[in-house]
Amino acid sequence: MARGGITERRAARLGLVGALVVVLAQLVVASAWSLTHDDPTLLDLTRRCLEREKGLVVEATAGDRVAASAGGGTLRTVVEGGLVTIALATSEAEAERLRAAYAAGDPGPRLDVRGRYVALWLPPRSPTQRQVTYDCAY
Repeated sequence: MARGGITERRAARLGLVGALVVVLAQLVVASAWSLTHDDPTLLDLTRRCLEREKGLVVEATAGDRVAASAGGGTLRTVVEGGLVTIALATSEAEAERLRAAYAAGDPGPRLDVRGRYVALWLPPRSPTQRQVTYDCAY
């Protein structure tokens, strides 16, 4: 063992301290980021996709009590000439509740449920219209 030089034990300690400093710095940065930045909601992601990727104009939904009751929010847009109201449920059970509420009004083929997304079309949708909304479902 050399008296004045660095030993294996000292090198291991320095490496461990360096790694600990890096991990702590990452935790501090991640915590600060989380406190100052909110993650976008599924509705926000859907709205962004429809606007930015599909080039659609998205507006607030008005006059639809079923859609207004959706826990995840709602939006309205026009896809290839067809008006669609999209209600985002917070769970599969809520999606079923929304589907049943719409079904009570006998919408027929205008109603489209996919996962937690419940879409009501006016007039009935085409496969290409439906695909646009499917592309923006998260």
